[in-house]
Amino acid sequence: MSNWYVVYVWAGKEREVKETLPRLFAEAGLMDALEEVVVPPEKIIEVVFSPEKHVSRRFYPGYILVKLAAGDEAFAILRKAEGVVGIMGDGKPVPLSEEEARKFLEQISVEEIKPKPRYQFMPGDRVRITEGPFANFHGVVDEVKPDKGKVKVLVSIFGRETPVEIEFAHVQKI
Repeated sequence: MSNWYVVYVWAGKEREVKETLPRLFAEAGLMDALEEVVVPPEKIIEVVFSPEKHVSRRFYPGYILVKLAAGDEAFAILRKAEGVVGIMGDGKPVPLSEEEARKFLEQISVEEIKPKPRYQFMPGDRVRITEGPFANFHGVVDEVKPDKGKVKVLVSIFGRETPVEIEFAHVQKI
C-alpha cells in the first residue's frame, strides 16, 4: 500500500528532485514503489501597475510530496537522491493520513488557480483606472470581489456616479 510522505529538499531544487526520482527508482528496479511526486506550486499575480506581472513561487519552498510504497529500500533510494535532505518523521518516515494528503492536494490545486492581488482594496479607497474604456478616470471603490479579481468603482460620468466593474490589474490606488 502506498502512502504520501513529506520530503525535505534543498530550496529551489524541488523540480530537479522530482525529475530525478523516477530514474533512480527505475535503476534500482523499484519503479512500482514510486507512484507520484508532487511539487507544490503557487501562482501569484502581483499588480504593481499595468500590465499584470505574473510571478510563480513555491507554495512550500523546500518540500515535495511523494506517494511511495513503504519499504527500507525505497526510503534509502529517496534519502540518497541529490537534493533530498530528509523525510518527515522522527528518524522513521511518518506518512500523511489520507485526510491530510487529500486536504493538502486540494489546497495546492485551488491556490494554483486563484490570483492574489498585491493591493488589498477596501471600500472607500480612491483609485485611478489604468486601462479600458474608463482609462484615466478616478473613482472610489464601492465593493471588492476577490473571488472574481475585480472591484466595483463609482466613477463620475456626466455628473452622476456610475458603478463600473474593473479587474484588479486595471486599477491603481491613489
